Amino acid sequence: MLSTATTRLPIDGLPYKVQNIITTYAKALNCPTEFVTGAAMAAAAQAAGNRFVWSNGQYTCYPQFYTALLGDSTANKTTSIKKMMRPLEDGDRESFDQWIQATKDKKSDEKARTPYRIGILQDYTLESYQDALKYNPNGVTAYADEILSFFGNLNKYRAGADEKFYLSAFANYSDYKKTRRGRGIELIPSPIVRIIGGIQPDVLSVTFAGSPMLSDGMLPRFLWYAVPEDFHFDETATLIDTKQEETDWSNIINNLFRHQGIVRLIFDQGALNVYNEYKIEHAKAKNRKTLYGYEASVCGKLEIYAIMWAMTSRILRYTSEDSETGDTLTILEYDMQYSLRCMEYFQHTAMMVYDTITDTSPNLRPRDCILGLKDIIRNQSQFAESIGYSQQYVSKVLKGK
Repeated sequence: MLSTATTRLPIDGLPYKVQNIITTYAKALNCPTEFVTGAAMAAAAQAAGNRFVWSNGQYTCYPQFYTALLGDSTANKTTSIKKMMRPLEDGDRESFDQWIQATKDKKSDEKARTPYRIGILQDYTLESYQDALKYNPNGVTAYADEILSFFGNLNKYRAGADEKFYLSAFANYSDYKKTRRGRGIELIPSPIVRIIGGIQPDVLSVTFAGSPMLSDGMLPRFLWYAVPEDFHFDETATLIDTKQEETDWSNIINNLFRHQGIVRLIFDQGALNVYNEYKIEHAKAKNRKTLYGYEASVCGKLEIYAIMWAMTSRILRYTSEDSETGDTLTILEYDMQYSLRCMEYFQHTAMMVYDTITDTSPNLRPRDCILGLKDIIRNQSQFAESIGYSQQYVSKVLKGK
């Protein structure tokens, strides 16, 4: 079901202004466009909030992503996220300043009971996340530089409870009720939960080998953005001016953030046909028993993400092009075709993550491989060429040097 085109995340379906922001920042940060794209889509989803919605009467979708950037410590995962999230952080700071003014004459206990709206949480417990959701109908994004800390804190104090919340909160906007000692039953109306962070490939197998998160649906809920195999760091290391792109991105996010009223997204007939064909292919693959287990779970989530991605790319186009819209916005066949190409990429990266986690083969050094095969090596030159090392190196290893 995978094609060679899945090795890179396409951005050609996004508006030109957003494409330019992504490519310029990727060049300036010396990182893959995939990382900037993932952070940009997550930021746009948070800014769009609950004011853009798709529903067919049976299912409802808001822009919502569980995002994981997969790369080592040199790949600029954190900086990509911070750059794209900066307009939202500025909005949180403005909200906090307003809270300071509103509570300056209040006593400390009154201040503690006076909530203020926040969209990005960086240091949080499940309870603080739920409190933030209670006062923010746009939803809240949990952001961790290293998303391993998010996974590590799940169920730390209450077995299964934390993870159950995040499993349930994905694409499920029913009111959430919780019981607290001394407070009785509290209700969070239609919570929209989002997550973003980075993780290093080396820790995947160590952290998740044998983990129930592979099978209970937690890891399949994430969109994985990986460093492409053909990616090379720019060796010129030239400084690039991103002031214009920073202004353009702030304008896009702020326009979304300050949008008034509800906009309902609808499919045109072409988009509906393309999407239905996508679901039918999955159903056929399940019947043929060629799609099952973890991959089937991933594809099930991607059927939801396909709508969310098409929504978000259409919303970005409307916002970046200063288009006029009433109370509806149409997802075109073009939007859905682009979204499904992106879903191929995410299916590819999800399976790459799965293979990394479940790979039980030993990580042997080149010299260990050579020594293990020394009794059957007859032609050192050919063998060296086949494994990508010099004949001199192979000879030195075999001689014990």
